[in-house]
Amino acid sequence: MLRCIPPATTAPRLAASATLLFLFATASAPAAVFTVGTPVGPGQCTHGTIQSAINAAESSPGADTVRLTRSLTYEPEANSVNTAQELTIEGGYANCTAAFDGTYTTVSGAGGATEPVFRITGNTGALIRLRYLTISGGDEDGAGKGGGIYFRGDGLLDVSNSNIRQNTAGNGGGIYAEGTGTNAELAIGANVNVSNNIARYNGGGIVADQIEMTMLTSDSAIFFNEAQGLGGTGGRGGGLYVYSAGLSSYATIGSGSSLGAIFGNRALYGGGAAVGGSPSGNGPTSLLKVYATAAGRPAVLSGNIASVAGGGIYVRSEDSLTSGGVFSRAQLFNASLQNNSAPQGAAVQVQGSDTAVLVEEYAEFTFNSGSWPGDAAPCAIDVPCGRIVNNTAEDAGGQPTQGAILNAEHDTFLQLGSPGRGIFLQGNRGGRLIAASTGDGYSPVALRAALVTGNTVSQQLIQASGGDVLAVTDSTITGNLVSGSSVLAATDKDVQLLRSILWQPGVSLLSRSGGSLSTGSIDASDNASLGGPSAANTYEPRFIDPGRGDYRLKASSGAVDAAPAVGGSDAYARPYDVDLPIKVNYQGPRDIGAFERQSLQPIVLNGDFDFSDLRYWSLTAGAWDATENAVGASGSGSWKFSTSGQTAVRFNVGQQCVHLPGPGRYRLTGRGKGGGNTMITRDYALVAWDFRRAGTEACTGGAVDRSGEMTLGSGSAWVQPAQPAVIDVSAAEWGYTSSITLRLIAQDGGVSIGGSVTAWFDGITLEADDDVIFANGFQ
Repeated sequence: MLRCIPPATTAPRLAASATLLFLFATASAPAAVFTVGTPVGPGQCTHGTIQSAINAAESSPGADTVRLTRSLTYEPEANSVNTAQELTIEGGYANCTAAFDGTYTTVSGAGGATEPVFRITGNTGALIRLRYLTISGGDEDGAGKGGGIYFRGDGLLDVSNSNIRQNTAGNGGGIYAEGTGTNAELAIGANVNVSNNIARYNGGGIVADQIEMTMLTSDSAIFFNEAQGLGGTGGRGGGLYVYSAGLSSYATIGSGSSLGAIFGNRALYGGGAAVGGSPSGNGPTSLLKVYATAAGRPAVLSGNIASVAGGGIYVRSEDSLTSGGVFSRAQLFNASLQNNSAPQGAAVQVQGSDTAVLVEEYAEFTFNSGSWPGDAAPCAIDVPCGRIVNNTAEDAGGQPTQGAILNAEHDTFLQLGSPGRGIFLQGNRGGRLIAASTGDGYSPVALRAALVTGNTVSQQLIQASGGDVLAVTDSTITGNLVSGSSVLAATDKDVQLLRSILWQPGVSLLSRSGGSLSTGSIDASDNASLGGPSAANTYEPRFIDPGRGDYRLKASSGAVDAAPAVGGSDAYARPYDVDLPIKVNYQGPRDIGAFERQSLQPIVLNGDFDFSDLRYWSLTAGAWDATENAVGASGSGSWKFSTSGQTAVRFNVGQQCVHLPGPGRYRLTGRGKGGGNTMITRDYALVAWDFRRAGTEACTGGAVDRSGEMTLGSGSAWVQPAQPAVIDVSAAEWGYTSSITLRLIAQDGGVSIGGSVTAWFDGITLEADDDVIFANGFQ
């Protein structure tokens, strides 16, 4: 048996061809304008029907415009265009003599022939534009194509500033675009809504059939459409179906609207989008690309539902007896799959050909992997660049199923994440997060620069069987609820685990049979299942704030500076291999996991008290005060303690315990002030410290070895001590659980007892010198 694995994607035709068509058409003859409305006559409207105006435009050489004014009601309509010229059909005019006002003109097929509202044949060289229209009520019967618009030919259809809604057809409820040659294009421009359309079989919103389709400009979306799959036939692509037969088909989707690009659609397979086709002997490709085209606005597929498989996206390749199967693939960049659902493949179902023929085609799904599109927005620093979040494996009744969130069957290629283009898989619920299986040897699964957390699964988190490799690289897997016997499971598959944090206490990390296992620079909650102590460290990762979803590493983490340098960037697009001072480089300067710590500071977290909940500190007394601050922007706040009528003169306000990143000289300082400004009323803000050689992982568990305190300030003005408190920790004293506990103290400094005590604290820092003798030999 042969497996057809094509070379890298053939580049889709560029939209520049539309520009060439435009230049060719506009250079040939002056444009003519035909107006439709009432009354018809000299100085008024030129035509009383849409079809008569279209016919006149076709008889007129060169570029023509047909204006559909709102002086008529266009219902029922079934119009036909057959042209090789440039033709614009537009609304936006109240009557035939009014100026353009941008209000859409409604053209409805309701109550008329069971035909598309517009049947358009665009021959080679044609450029047809639809502008400022609402196209609705089309009802092509049977298995017919295109409820609102059926476009066929080798030209370009350009739709912008329009609504295509509430149309019905056998296939392509809103739009069916069918290419007959290699120049065919469907361009969805700005401000287009394809919504509430129904296909009895495939493509509720749009079918892109052997054509290049683009939807890249702002504020366009495909939503609330349905592919019903009547009688079990079809049912692919609730929002969009990318279909290939004799010719390849490409669809490229951009950022879309503020609510997403493809959302709220339904189908049997591929609630949001489906990618597939029919074998033809020519070996075509069906390709869906989804990526952000606007900075700060990822391309989102959200809230789509499939009743069988592929809630967000369904990718299916087809085989053939000898050659010419359909190679289907979906590629996402800077995008988000969220809140989709299906019994299987709640976010994505990817499926290779599965029949016993001579030549098989594999199917591919990649996310933030491969060549980045030239017009795609780059990954921003410190924000997720790819997200698969809050998808649910459930049936039509909302009951949980054993299905996976990403499910790959037969011959498939699944790759998630790449250096500098991380991917976050969070908050998903299903039988498994990722499942990949094949019976005959090709189904690689690769996870790189990924954060996998907060998912709930009834079986293993990731399961893969048969063929090639399961690889987890530069990733963090933690904080998932795994009810299965292991986090990872592999059968007859090579497993590669590199530079990753696998921290799921209480659950075995890996179960496998057959295949090989290789590990390198792993921090794991369980190294027994990975091959023993030589396979992985078991340091507590010390994430900054897992409760709030911050899985970056504290400076004291054993995963910091713990792997050989490789280069590249982390999941937040920050550079890897940052060598921190005083850290012990056990294997090299690179951090393990999805995130590279960029600096040693801050060792004290929220020492500026910029968070109103005073997070990272144990709160004993006092509260955040937005009216006072010594460091940071105005209004960034400080910690205030105030009491009166107490006999005590000293009050513990709060504390934070920090593990130390290495041996060295630590310098403690901060800023403070107190209530009162006289000998009688003066109060003091102090910070005390306790050093423990072995503070345990709880930080405050061991005996105090040294301690001290310093006054930060008193009186009504903010003060910083002239010299910091110096705490020397030698190499002999330092260990992985060595710690310093910082305690904030308010003290009554007046001569009278039982008065009020007020103190403020801000800018608490613990600096570490990197050039002292204690660090020698530990770099």
